[in-house]
Amino acid sequence: MKKIFSLISLFAIVLFSSVNFAFSDAEPEQIPDQVTIQHWSCKDVAELGKKYDAEKKLPDSVVVEGKPCTRGELATCLLSVIKKVMEKCDKEGADAVPREDLDRIAKLHDALKKELEGVEGYLTLRESIEKMLAKPEEPPFLVKGGVKGFLRGEGTGNQRLPDFSYNPGHSEGRFLYRVMPYVYFHPTDYLDIHVEGQGYGYTGGSQYYGKVSLYQGFVEARLPEKDVVALKVGRQEFVYGSAFILGADGFYKGFTLDAARLRVKPVDPLTVDFIGGLYATPWSGGIEGNLVGGYASYAIKDGTVVEAYAFNDTGSTDHHHGEYRDTWGLRGTAKVGPVSFELEPVYQSGRTLNSSGSNDHITAWGGHADATFETEIMGRRSTIFASYAYGSGNKDAANGISARKEFLNENNDTALTGDMSLIGDLSGANAGDSHASGLQLFNLGWGMDIIKDLNFSATGRYFYANAVPDGFSRNIGLETDFTLTYVFNDNLTIIAGYDHFFTGGFFRDATGSSKDIDYGYLMLQFDISKSWPRLKPGKKG
Repeated sequence: MKKIFSLISLFAIVLFSSVNFAFSDAEPEQIPDQVTIQHWSCKDVAELGKKYDAEKKLPDSVVVEGKPCTRGELATCLLSVIKKVMEKCDKEGADAVPREDLDRIAKLHDALKKELEGVEGYLTLRESIEKMLAKPEEPPFLVKGGVKGFLRGEGTGNQRLPDFSYNPGHSEGRFLYRVMPYVYFHPTDYLDIHVEGQGYGYTGGSQYYGKVSLYQGFVEARLPEKDVVALKVGRQEFVYGSAFILGADGFYKGFTLDAARLRVKPVDPLTVDFIGGLYATPWSGGIEGNLVGGYASYAIKDGTVVEAYAFNDTGSTDHHHGEYRDTWGLRGTAKVGPVSFELEPVYQSGRTLNSSGSNDHITAWGGHADATFETEIMGRRSTIFASYAYGSGNKDAANGISARKEFLNENNDTALTGDMSLIGDLSGANAGDSHASGLQLFNLGWGMDIIKDLNFSATGRYFYANAVPDGFSRNIGLETDFTLTYVFNDNLTIIAGYDHFFTGGFFRDATGSSKDIDYGYLMLQFDISKSWPRLKPGKKG
């Protein structure tokens, strides 16, 4: 215990002594309230508007006659330029616009952010604009070192936090930490070496857990000046798509494999990964076994992607001879104006042990469909989202006989199942000694940027079982999640959340109690680092 608190205290000193560094971003260059064509900002907006044929340009009275214009007029014309540039990148690729033009736009964007927020249409495009304008790290770094992770205080009512089980009348709280020091060595453009440790644990009441071990450690090599083939070997995370099948468990201890990944990119839009490895037992939650497979992704255009994957998984906490699960999936995303769609159907086969001691053939299916709409509400950037998810189940699984028709995506890191972890995946829900097999999930949510760096979101998730023991209700319940996120900068973020689970008839039938569950937390996320650039050839120093 003393060692853990010493580690936390030492880290806190390092973290808060680094706050000045975290907030030391250079201020954007100032633009006066009124400028003429002689000022750099007015000149750049005029030149860029003409070059990209923007719909709204500075008038001749400003460009030719030399009359002044306001910051608001500059912002309106700049947004028109940005829209044209985004269209060009979308049609012709990210390299269609010279980097120097993007840098000029980025400089104007930083200086006119306040005025841009008042221009109609900007807030819904802001995230895409900032992504387009993000500057690559130049020159490439030789070494990058730092520490990242989170510190979180959390409490719950009518639930046990160690296993997230339903426990009427029980309340508890704990302090949870995840501290990850890392070093990234990048000696050439075709060789990367990454070492990342992790200290993870929690304490509170009668709870205590603490572990320190290697989280990631890998070497990645690729062909010089080409992205056609790359090989990555060592302990590493795997996150694909929206992490519905395979993710990194970012809210808790993470998830890694001791594995190799071969990435092949025969043409620019197509990327194919072949992976194979063992579960890294320090962070696998007791799961042991192998995971092999492949994941292919074809980018048609920005926001429109088609993917296909197949995995063979022998991992389990209690493995029996002959057991394995094959997962076959398709995933597609598309964006039409302010609306984004995602569809991911999945089929599973394999063999699983039944209650009589023999193996049954697995035939299970699941997936999800999501829609997201970006708009402005009361002048604030807002997002409305809805989704439906399905995981098959059957009466035999509910009665403990055979789970051959029960869909399983236990290695996910998806937000679909909520923040409380009461429902971990779509295989079902547990209460007392009873099991509901397979779930249907209905999500509806809304988020808004209250101010630029402060976001509020509210989500409702209704769970309905596909199969339950005789006489039980299939109504699992409704989870409501409320989250407030404040981003100080790229290094520090504070998240506060309150969640309430309205228990359905299944919990009453299983435990005799209909008490609801409350969960709240306050979390600090951090990533503080320093990099040392790689010197260009011919330079010394």
